[in-house]
Amino acid sequence: MRIIEKSGALVRSLTPAEEELLVGFTSGTLAGPRLLQANQWLMKVRSANQWLACDCRKDALPVLNISLNGSSGTLFLRNNPDTPEHGPGCPFTKDEREASERAAESSPPAAWLAPDTPLRLLGDYRRDSVAEPSTTSRSPGERREQQRLLSLLLTWIETSGLNVYATHLKKDLSAQFAELRSVASRYPLLERVPASNYLETRLDMKHMMMLKGRLRDATVFGEHRRHGLLLDCVEQVKGRKVMPSRNDDGFDFQGHHQYWGGSRTSGPLLALALYSPATAGSQFYELIHLASVPVLSRGQLFPVYRDEEREPLKALVSLIDWMAGKGVKVLMRRPVIGGQVMDELVLTSDQDRVLSVSLLEQPLGPEPDAENFKRYADFKSLETFRKYVAGFFMRER
Repeated sequence: MRIIEKSGALVRSLTPAEEELLVGFTSGTLAGPRLLQANQWLMKVRSANQWLACDCRKDALPVLNISLNGSSGTLFLRNNPDTPEHGPGCPFTKDEREASERAAESSPPAAWLAPDTPLRLLGDYRRDSVAEPSTTSRSPGERREQQRLLSLLLTWIETSGLNVYATHLKKDLSAQFAELRSVASRYPLLERVPASNYLETRLDMKHMMMLKGRLRDATVFGEHRRHGLLLDCVEQVKGRKVMPSRNDDGFDFQGHHQYWGGSRTSGPLLALALYSPATAGSQFYELIHLASVPVLSRGQLFPVYRDEEREPLKALVSLIDWMAGKGVKVLMRRPVIGGQVMDELVLTSDQDRVLSVSLLEQPLGPEPDAENFKRYADFKSLETFRKYVAGFFMRER
């Protein structure tokens, strides 16, 4: 067995003692200090963003990654998708369940979450101490919990009005985050535990320690797993590291990254992270799961669906401001939840003129058959597109 980089480069081979520990972990025969030792060793490899490659075959290297069950706080080994089969008798042979799990792994669409209903973003820790791979594999129920974090972020964006832009409604960054905190007060983490009580809207060491202190001293969680939320506009998410700014080393997260639209997009991003100990009894708090939505800029948290939208979207914002100066109020809304096509932007003026536009080159889903739908890619240039939108709303004014 070897440790490898994700590029395939060899890091080193395992010692006989490490390989014995790994076999015991996989077969579920470890307990007590040996199980703790195995978990610590695996977490170290995982934190280095490395994989394991099995030597059971001479012609190919079956590759395994170290996954974290965010609900139970336990680690388990998973064969990488489409990895070669292990050799006969290898203790790391693929479990037949993995193929069916991958088939059912497509993420459900984000859903609007009703206020005043406990979120239950993280399950409680397992009560048994022995890690059994047969019971720690990621289940559809856990996947729904991960998706729930993205649903929560999108719900807060929609409820706070961040998905709406109009010159007369424009707010500075502090006011935008104030709206988000206000909305968070309606969403309890658990029964009678408002999310706003355990929410920090700045992702840095100071605010992480402040949140840790409140969580450590809290009595409201009872027997449930203590957890809070960190919300901030970050520069990017790279691998298993979230980067608040260009000059920051970033912070590791141990779980899964849920991103809007199922595709990674460059920053800035509005990111929401779960903050909790990964294992029962630990006083070490860390980022578990992360959800992110691309936004127009660090000062304007309007959601962006794809990178290619940024330039024409900034042009639309500038145009809306110009038309406001001419006495024409235009409101631009992006339906982040429940819309048929998430790349669609709806522009309205005094409720009497409606223009629907898409800024993507390739259509997503069925294209509306309507005269008031236009695709940016059909125009010769950005300036031509701007002139059309301006003419649509200012004609006969």
